[in-house]
Amino acid sequence: MTQRITIAGLPFDVIDTAGAAERLARAMRDGQRLFLSTPNLNFLVTAQRDAVFRQSVVESDLSVADGMPVVWLARLQGTPLPERVAGSTLFDQLRAGAGQAVLGRAIKVYFFGGPPGVAQQACERLNAEHAAGRGQMRCVGWHTPGFGPVEQMAAPEVIAAINASGADFLVVALGAQKGQAWILQNRARLQVPVVSHLGAVVNFVAGTVQRAPPAWQRWGLEWLWRIRQEPQLFKRYWGDGWALLGLAVRALGQRGR
Repeated sequence: MTQRITIAGLPFDVIDTAGAAERLARAMRDGQRLFLSTPNLNFLVTAQRDAVFRQSVVESDLSVADGMPVVWLARLQGTPLPERVAGSTLFDQLRAGAGQAVLGRAIKVYFFGGPPGVAQQACERLNAEHAAGRGQMRCVGWHTPGFGPVEQMAAPEVIAAINASGADFLVVALGAQKGQAWILQNRARLQVPVVSHLGAVVNFVAGTVQRAPPAWQRWGLEWLWRIRQEPQLFKRYWGDGWALLGLAVRALGQRGR
């Protein structure tokens, strides 16, 4: 088990990307249930006002710092994390072969959610890549549930199809609050070892959205790159930016306690 720290009321495992990839691969190999949460700044902000959302992270089996502001806050309060462990990076590392020393075979992925047509496109691109010998993942299914309430997205036949796929990794993309709630409500019925809400991953794999260059990620500017491609995100990032100031003051207050 890894050491855990708390930032703004949310737990974070003290782990790097390589360690997280190995832990996911072990869970897939052993058929062990593992709920992965990837809190970023927006998670921290939303969790302050949404108790159910906060609880979804508290109950996760592995919680990694997906965002440089989280890493900065950890340093401010005197409990530094090894590095940012972005969910998209973690997925890409597994896709490229991380964890193969443990698992020894291609990872079977199921995409659940995303805009209409995107999950199917991601599935097809992943399988084409695997067939060409360029990746260690293959897609075994996809489903786009639409935009209804969480309860309507968990019909028995939907859960049955996911379980019947034999997936190792269920990637949920419903928006952070809805996605975390869906996992929390349905994980007892799911037989997929690793489950996580990785909202942008399905878009990245499909190619409908391009991820920020590595340098932008290192500098904590991925949010700016995302706004360039998805202008509707501006309002969210603007609010989160102001909230970061208050979280930073709280983090300084925690230092040395």
